[in-house]
Amino acid sequence: MYFMGTILLMTSLVLALLSIGSYVLVMRGRHAALDYGRAGVLGSGIVLILAWLLLVMLFLARRFDIQYVYDYSSSELDTFFTIAASWAGQSGSFAFWAMLGGIVAMALVYRSRHFEPYVLAVLMVIQAGLIIFTLILNPFQPTVDPNTGAFIAPPDGSGLNALLHNFWMIIHPPVLFLGFALTAVPFAFALGSLLRYDYDTWVTRALPWTVAAWSFLGLALMLGGYWAYETLGWGGYWGWDPVENASLVPWLVLTALLHGMVMQRSQGTLRRTNMMLAIAAYVLVFFSTFLTRSGVLANFSVHSFVAEGMRDTMLVFLALIGIGSLVILALRWRDIPSRPLSDKLLSRESFFALAMLSLVILALVIGIGTSMPLISALPGVGHTLQDTLGNTFELDDGTAMGGEPFTDGRFSLAPSFYQTVTPPLGLVVVILMIAGPLLGWRDTNQRHLLRALRWPAILALLATCGAILLGVTDFLSLAYVGLGSFALGSNVVMIMRTIRSGWLRIGGYLAHVGLAVMLIGIVGSTAYASPDERLALTTGETISLYDHAITFQGWKETPDGRGVFDLTIQHGDETFQAHPEMYLDEQMGGTIQNPSIKSYLTYDLYIAPAEYVPEYNPAEPVLGPGDTVEMGPYELTFTEFDIDTEAMMANNSFDVGAILAVTYNDETTTIVPRVTLIPDPESGDLAFIDNPATLPGGHVLSMTTFDPNRRLILLNAQGLELPIQPERAVITVSTKPLVQLVWIGMVVGVLGGLIAVLRRYLEAQARLRGEPVRLPRGLAGLWR
Repeated sequence: MYFMGTILLMTSLVLALLSIGSYVLVMRGRHAALDYGRAGVLGSGIVLILAWLLLVMLFLARRFDIQYVYDYSSSELDTFFTIAASWAGQSGSFAFWAMLGGIVAMALVYRSRHFEPYVLAVLMVIQAGLIIFTLILNPFQPTVDPNTGAFIAPPDGSGLNALLHNFWMIIHPPVLFLGFALTAVPFAFALGSLLRYDYDTWVTRALPWTVAAWSFLGLALMLGGYWAYETLGWGGYWGWDPVENASLVPWLVLTALLHGMVMQRSQGTLRRTNMMLAIAAYVLVFFSTFLTRSGVLANFSVHSFVAEGMRDTMLVFLALIGIGSLVILALRWRDIPSRPLSDKLLSRESFFALAMLSLVILALVIGIGTSMPLISALPGVGHTLQDTLGNTFELDDGTAMGGEPFTDGRFSLAPSFYQTVTPPLGLVVVILMIAGPLLGWRDTNQRHLLRALRWPAILALLATCGAILLGVTDFLSLAYVGLGSFALGSNVVMIMRTIRSGWLRIGGYLAHVGLAVMLIGIVGSTAYASPDERLALTTGETISLYDHAITFQGWKETPDGRGVFDLTIQHGDETFQAHPEMYLDEQMGGTIQNPSIKSYLTYDLYIAPAEYVPEYNPAEPVLGPGDTVEMGPYELTFTEFDIDTEAMMANNSFDVGAILAVTYNDETTTIVPRVTLIPDPESGDLAFIDNPATLPGGHVLSMTTFDPNRRLILLNAQGLELPIQPERAVITVSTKPLVQLVWIGMVVGVLGGLIAVLRRYLEAQARLRGEPVRLPRGLAGLWR
């Protein structure tokens, strides 16, 4: 299968290169090469689909003799997760992205008309790059024994990361990669228009694809946020992780591009700006991929991946598409006609331009912050930036995830940076979203505008007063509630005005409504959120909190080894069960904590597991280095091991001791209980001899056993009679008011985007046929 999969990938690469060469010949007047270009695009796309299907079949067939299948699946994995595992790693996700890109390219072959050779040549350059990345990592490589280098066929695989055993793993990555693939289309059309000296037609052709890219990237952001909310247990949906930000930045640029394209199509303005934004959107998509997959963020993000040998290759390709695009734009810059914007502030043109500027600044700030690990790695830059930013913002020098601090000045910005700088910028966008849709393109009748804003203003006033009565005092939170409600109302007004002309015209306004609803939900779920209360419950104990009586019924284990807190919760007349999970994942080497969420109409009850303490004897504590425990009249702190390494290396009997600081009657002394290990020269087994130490109060303390890998010791205080402690569950409980509005707003926004896709597609088709645009008023009209 290694040869078959590799041959398929190489064939698709050759066909992609054939199409590029053929389309270049077409651009030079060799029109006979057009059929070869099309054949290359179609052939490359079909072969990529076959390669992808082969990879999926290898997963379903449990072919653990393929390294990628071995690394990301196991025999116990069900069918859906087995298929999803195929895009869980580096090589498989590149193959999946390339396949989706191939499908998009095939869809454009007969739909680009005169732009075809220019657009498809650019797209196939991108495809060639993705295929090369896939070949370098090659998901079809055979499994190799790391010790002998021989090919092996293990009976089972390593399994899928526990955090990826989630329904959203099946949906989120495909949506994200489809968004990435679609973002290449406006990029290709922009470059194609520059090569073709046609600076307006591309907007009509590319607009439906741009709205689709915006919708799918936005949906991916939403799904990722919800996945984090229901899986990770920290109670939030956006943590400003560098990898999360890396997908947000191109989406913000796409948002600005959409508004610019609408302006250019309607008013003939912003031609150069739209070229730059279309180029920037895809370059940022690829830059986000570089940050995620090159290892730049390895010490700063839990989502970062490292692939050997990929960093330089990806950097070269990023430079190729980035610098190459800018060179083409620079060569055509003076040829691009420009038209001044309206000089009237109260015009849709002015508000659109200001909104675009605000979005670009917001993207720039987040992008620079996200790239700080890369920027600060430049010689002489890191320490200077630390001195400048460290006085104002919290910095991470690589230790936040448990690593060693960087000595070369590298650092990342903590979430507090984004929480400080982005809200004011976002507020500007919301303000512009209030009146922008109500304005005329070049000028506006102020009296008509004020009349249209009456009801939205009343809604904003009521929402702000309600927020104050509910206890919100933070100015920015109140501003977001009031202005978000204002924007919601003004866009609802526009929907009511516009829907009479047909439902297909409301897409943009509906997207604005979704954004406004989401912002209100964000404020509600943060400003109104209750603090995380930490509860420790023994078996059968009940504690009341936030109008809920929570009872710990006991600890259970699922057949697959997951630990479950069995909780019974009473709320009024309703009784229900909650089962937050906590378990050790050996593949990740860490503890997984999955929360339990009970959703009500206006809030969520969020219960996250923190710790499970089984029934134990206090006279037999388990300690790791630095741990302190109360044991009757004693306080014990495990400092470190004391090992006779010389004797151990000589394979002689040797001592292992545990250095303990013991506090008794306000006096601290040091004792070292030991065990002597005697190796059997024949069997290699170790015999244990206990060498206990005496505690200050006269009790004898033995080290019963120890775990050198986890650096744990088990102690036993002989003669110290202490009551057995019952099992205990430690959980954190909080409420998330109005969090449902976050998800509702996102869904409404994406729905608005999809409606806009359909509208722009129908408009583009009508213009290509030279017909006047007549949008159907009802669903039935779509089939005429």
